[in-house]
Amino acid sequence: MEGGLAPEATVMSWRGEAGGIAAAKMNHDVIMTPGNPLYFDHYQAGPQGEPLANGGFNTLGKVYNYYPVPKELTPEQAKHILGAQANLWTEFIKTRLQVEYMVLPRMAALAEVVWTRLK
Repeated sequence: MEGGLAPEATVMSWRGEAGGIAAAKMNHDVIMTPGNPLYFDHYQAGPQGEPLANGGFNTLGKVYNYYPVPKELTPEQAKHILGAQANLWTEFIKTRLQVEYMVLPRMAALAEVVWTRLK
């Protein structure tokens, strides 16, 4: 967004939703992926008793309550929100089991959100 967009560019809005909103208003397609609540390398229950994570706190409830189409968009602009994507950065993750712990059940919640609520 900072350097301008190619005419057919699709925007990944990962620094919050503002970039995605601006892109949709300019008729660009958008995939929402804001750190809160879609970075799954953040704690999901709190640091006590959990494997080391990359800070942050994204609970299952936050994922279920996320709606990737911002209210600021008109119905025509909202059509440019293609969906949402979760992210898992692995600098603190050492095993496959820890990957599974970090993505489940939040990945299932995100799948339900985008498959059933995205219009």
